[in-house]
Amino acid sequence: MGYKLMKPANLDGFKTYTQAVKEGKYDLYVGNLFGKYDNVRTYWEDQLTRIVLRPYLWEIVENCRSEQRGVKIVDLGCGAGQGYDILTKIDRRDLDLGLQHKRVLPPDDLSLFLGLDISQAMVEKGQTLFADHPYVQFQQADLSEGLGNIKQTESPFDLYFSSYGSLSHLARKDLVKLLGDICHHGQEGSYIVMDLIGRYSIEWPDFWYAQSEEEKVRQYNMGYLYSDEVRQTADIESFPIRFWTGEEVRELAQEITDQVGVELEVVRLVDRSILVGRHTDTRSFNPKLKPIRRCINSLHEDYLRTNLDELMLDASIFPDHPFISPLLYELINSWNILIEFTQHRLSHNFSLPELKGWDEFPKPLQFALMTIDRVIADVGWMWYGDPRANIIEPQLGYALRTLEYEMQRGWGCGHGLIAVLKIKK
Repeated sequence: MGYKLMKPANLDGFKTYTQAVKEGKYDLYVGNLFGKYDNVRTYWEDQLTRIVLRPYLWEIVENCRSEQRGVKIVDLGCGAGQGYDILTKIDRRDLDLGLQHKRVLPPDDLSLFLGLDISQAMVEKGQTLFADHPYVQFQQADLSEGLGNIKQTESPFDLYFSSYGSLSHLARKDLVKLLGDICHHGQEGSYIVMDLIGRYSIEWPDFWYAQSEEEKVRQYNMGYLYSDEVRQTADIESFPIRFWTGEEVRELAQEITDQVGVELEVVRLVDRSILVGRHTDTRSFNPKLKPIRRCINSLHEDYLRTNLDELMLDASIFPDHPFISPLLYELINSWNILIEFTQHRLSHNFSLPELKGWDEFPKPLQFALMTIDRVIADVGWMWYGDPRANIIEPQLGYALRTLEYEMQRGWGCGHGLIAVLKIKK
């Protein structure tokens, strides 16, 4: 008896699957190990940004509630609106074991989230993604010309927000103009968040000693979006980026205060991704680096065990600097101690006070060691679900993240430099 191949009963469904395969939707899953939204972006960078912004956003929300109005936010260099996700998913406090998240800024508390971007394609993408959010709007705008027409069309915003280096695309003089416009447009208590590219990152030590304004603007690329193989042959676009230090942000704020007559207070400076910046993997600017970011991505991947030896770092990856190097030496030494302890603790019982130098360890390192010791002790009896890959290694990732965060100084030593400023009128 012969059989005939059946034609698809639903031709539209057949076309859908064909198109999905063509677009790569059914490619082999590699997790968030590479690319723009890798695990470090999700579990380190986005989360640290939320932790930094939490108290200031909470203050804004409480003030708006007391005035019985919604929160107004403008996202400067918004892309397709990723800043909305960052700001609306900030928990009021570190989570307990309850079931529900309690957000600092529930979407219902927003009256307007306005995204500005120079790219019309980004604006149109954002409009598509947020089509069912009437309070989320997008406009094309060139921030090098300041706030533009929204100075006349919009009342003051509670938060002037930027994320992931968007304002580093501006020359210093253009950023001065933009901040001047914001100080005039904003109200007493409005906050400004600048997310800049740090100049003292280990990714580009050749930039550390820049003196003139011309030297502080360098060519940059987003080669990390591509695989190692593609980077070898692809024509990856380069564009100018202004690299910043914490001290320069303070000088900038004082300059704006003097020029505009409105006090612009720097309330927080935080280095983000000191040892795991985007270009640690590409090594485009510092060939001495190890591809450490992909190792951290591995820590956060389900059912994937990481070779912890690959996480060890050597201080020779950067040159001597009078005040940057001591900070990096201390951080790298603490990082390595935590990795070595984890390796040993995976196969041995061990008493933390027996560690040589325990009493002299920085407090963040002591806390990280106690965390890993407790995690391993608590899951060591498990045999199902690969507790090392799925429990211990992610917790090691969080411990390393906390180590970076607690030991940073806001000097511009990370790939990202978060600056929180407050308008005082």
